[in-house]
Amino acid sequence: MNTQELPMILFTVIAQMSVGAFWALGTIHLCGLRKKIAPESVDRVTNAALFAVGPLLILGFIAAFFHLSDPLHAIYTLSHVGSSWLSRELLFGVLFGLLGFIFALAQWFGRLGRVAREVLAALAALAGLGLLVSMSGVYYSVRTIPAWNTFAVPVFFFSSAILTGTLAVALALLVVWNHFNRAAVLARAENPRDLHRKKNMTEKKIGQLLSSRLFGVHDGSSLDENLVALVRSSLQWLSIAAAAAGIIIFITYPLYVLQLAQGNQAAQHVAQELSASVLAWRLCLLGVAVLLAGTFAAVRARISMTPHAVLTAMLIAAFVLALVSELLGRSLHYEGLWHVGLNTLQVFAQ
Repeated sequence: MNTQELPMILFTVIAQMSVGAFWALGTIHLCGLRKKIAPESVDRVTNAALFAVGPLLILGFIAAFFHLSDPLHAIYTLSHVGSSWLSRELLFGVLFGLLGFIFALAQWFGRLGRVAREVLAALAALAGLGLLVSMSGVYYSVRTIPAWNTFAVPVFFFSSAILTGTLAVALALLVVWNHFNRAAVLARAENPRDLHRKKNMTEKKIGQLLSSRLFGVHDGSSLDENLVALVRSSLQWLSIAAAAAGIIIFITYPLYVLQLAQGNQAAQHVAQELSASVLAWRLCLLGVAVLLAGTFAAVRARISMTPHAVLTAMLIAAFVLALVSELLGRSLHYEGLWHVGLNTLQVFAQ
């Protein structure tokens, strides 16, 4: 694995996952609107995932800064937005993070009103699209690096966002579903007053605050039938979307390697030098993740009336395998850093 580019590997994978997760959450809200479920009710099952998107992106930016020789001068890259894909990547990354952060704060404290928050969310989603386009452009625009100047780069990047982002949101939905299911079971098993007596005042206030912000209500309440149906249908299409993205990546790799093998001298060198063992592991893990998400998890979500442990285990395994696979794939991406020109000829001559 190419550990020298680890900061950029982490940044690109995490940033893409954040954008994919944000899009998935927006789609769930649209599905809730189509089913005529109140937006405040949908917030109960999506807020927990929303508050995880921002920290993920910040973590990605922190990782990227370790790739810079002087992080304090990173802001100067914005001076070339009109001509540099790197400048656009930084701009849209900051916009996505800032708009997403403001939206999350507004959700947390219930400020700005529903329409204003929806406008913020739409702008953040567009900024996320700009981030992925710019991120792809940074590599695709370098014509002297054949392994990057190819259709495969945007395909891999956008598919990665959908693959990891949808699985991350699916796991968050399971956490929320489990939370409400356990709360309902405890409420039926014990007297709610007894539950509150077991906690001191500070613990109770903290618990109520977190529960109200993350889930919209205090402990002890459950999801109604409409929300359970929304969670189940969301888990199904999230699993299917993740599987479809994984299949696209799987199909693209042979075409990508074939394109390199039929290219110029530098491209052929990359095709020969791509680590066969890493690529094999990457595709093997991806295949298992696709199988778990697309076949078993989607079917299990359709028939499960409660957050079954088997479904949870399937989605956890699918997410972990997909994430590891994407990290390996991004390592292969940076192994393609091989230039056409004098530098390449000198290396071949040695």
